[in-house]
Amino acid sequence: MASDRNNFAICLSLICVLFVMSCSTSKSQNKPESLLSDYDINANIKIAEIDNLGRIYVVTDKNILINYRPDFKEMYRHANTKSGAISSIDVSNPLKITVFYDNFNKVKIFDNTLTQITEMNLSEKFSDITACASSNDGTYWVYDPTQFKLLKINENAEVLLETSNLNDFGMQDISITDIREKSNFVLLTDRKKGFYVFDNLGQYAFHVPAIDILSFQFDGKNIIYYTKEGLKFYSLTFKETHEITLPNDVKIDGCKFVIYHGQDFYVVYDNGIKLFRNP
Repeated sequence: MASDRNNFAICLSLICVLFVMSCSTSKSQNKPESLLSDYDINANIKIAEIDNLGRIYVVTDKNILINYRPDFKEMYRHANTKSGAISSIDVSNPLKITVFYDNFNKVKIFDNTLTQITEMNLSEKFSDITACASSNDGTYWVYDPTQFKLLKINENAEVLLETSNLNDFGMQDISITDIREKSNFVLLTDRKKGFYVFDNLGQYAFHVPAIDILSFQFDGKNIIYYTKEGLKFYSLTFKETHEITLPNDVKIDGCKFVIYHGQDFYVVYDNGIKLFRNP
């Protein structure tokens, strides 16, 4: 009888162990792919930018703006659906993050903790604005497609400077979605046609042709941009384009775009960001 009881106890223990293992396996199989991956940031990312301090800002598919430290630790987040979808973010000034809401013709300025500093309703002065970015002097650049002009405005949306009609420079049928100012240059981006370079007084300089731009960075001297053809580097000084070779271990399948920062590659996939060091 004692032997039978011992055998029964052993069998019961084995059954319990198998049940626990089965539950654990089932839970693991049901986890989202992003949680099982080796991404440095796990999120469904729509927009990603890196400031000059190495902090990473992302906008998720749920319109949440998140700030990460260079070591990928989340620091701050902002979620507000009342202003519509975020269409672009400019982190050129780490203390004044410029967030543009194209559908609502609205701009919000955040500090580095993603606390809102101010807000501009551009509809009070303009019927439509398709791009906005901060300027080095604390003002803002916007593109008005109804006037076909690049405008510099203050925080009250008053026009301080404007270009000539861009049609006069042969810029017909353009769709400007991004602006960046660095050093003495202002960069307008049509993601289907390329980059249009102006000086910081609004004088047109030249066009850099590019097709299907998925992401870009601008440091005032160089434009680094990613298309389906790969990562490219354009020098404003020498007016030359070169290819940037990705590390061999970068998986292109599922890659949405690449950010090149500090000679390292931040590859944005459907479910997160993976850092690849430059060998």
